Amino acid sequence: MLHPRIGYTFDDVLLVPKYSEIKNRKDVNTSVDLGKGITLEIPIVSANMKNVTELTMAKKLSTLGGLPILHRFYDSIQEYINDYHKASYAFDKIGVSFGINNVEVIDVFMNLKDPPKVICVDVAHGDSKGCAQTTEYIAKKYPEVLLISGNVATKAGARTLYNAGANVIKVGIGPGSLCTTRLETGNGVPQLTALSDVYEYSLAPQQQDLLRGTEGYLRNDGPNRKFKIIADGGINKAGDIVKALCFSDAVMLGNLLAGTDEAPGHVIKGLDDKLYKEYVGSSTHKQDHIEGVSALVPYRGPVTNVIVKLMQGLKSGMSYQNCTSLEELREDPEFVSISNAGLIESKPHSVLLK
Repeated sequence: MLHPRIGYTFDDVLLVPKYSEIKNRKDVNTSVDLGKGITLEIPIVSANMKNVTELTMAKKLSTLGGLPILHRFYDSIQEYINDYHKASYAFDKIGVSFGINNVEVIDVFMNLKDPPKVICVDVAHGDSKGCAQTTEYIAKKYPEVLLISGNVATKAGARTLYNAGANVIKVGIGPGSLCTTRLETGNGVPQLTALSDVYEYSLAPQQQDLLRGTEGYLRNDGPNRKFKIIADGGINKAGDIVKALCFSDAVMLGNLLAGTDEAPGHVIKGLDDKLYKEYVGSSTHKQDHIEGVSALVPYRGPVTNVIVKLMQGLKSGMSYQNCTSLEELREDPEFVSISNAGLIESKPHSVLLK
């Protein structure tokens, strides 16, 4: 029998504003502790994609207080190690990513004089034997590393990677702007529902019971969380970040960063005389994969400008929720679902934009 529940993504809901005593956005703290000594000033992780995070992006995002994760599609190990060394020379919060068949490469990196402190196991379907085995290998052999693993979209998927030793779990199956997984495979979970489900599983059992059974329960997630969460995909504006962080600790950005100066690639003038940069899904680099497309994104200038604007929106959103920290944002969010008319009402309308 088919009894589907409703799944929600960012544009399906709005946060209900609360009485606020916050006078200034400067009073809002956006820092996040991911564990293993990795604390970020802003909850932003750059996507480990070829058109997003290489050396230049890694350096700049580090200075802004976020976490860059280098992509894994370099032409050679030597080229990859060179970029990592150049980036990590000045910044120690530089992540590296590997697939499930890269155990030998992982060992090469971990035997460097200054091995990475953050490793991301990057698999399209993280709830799989291969991802679990690679995660377990790193967790047991290199326990000092902050281990990010994903992607999943369910409690069961999170359980698989948590039991394998992941410290941070990346959530998102098919929400990315380039991803065609849901269209090509029929699989996926709307992103906000996926985040909510995985977040609930990350809580201690007694907190899960209270969350399900008590209306208005404050979900104090302090030291009792099993793992941290990175929301990966579907974010195209600051408001999406606010909603995502109600169920996660940081967000991974691809599209919003791909059009910046610091992203790899050249600026291209389109037929409409507007400026663009190339943006290619990670799966598109694999000849036998069909779950990504190649596209252009609007040129957005310096990444600093993009991050500053997003953080202003995040802080404003937190002030509407009377939150001075990301922990408080996760305590008791109230959402209201909206219709298509409500979505139209949420955007500039009934005016001629300049």
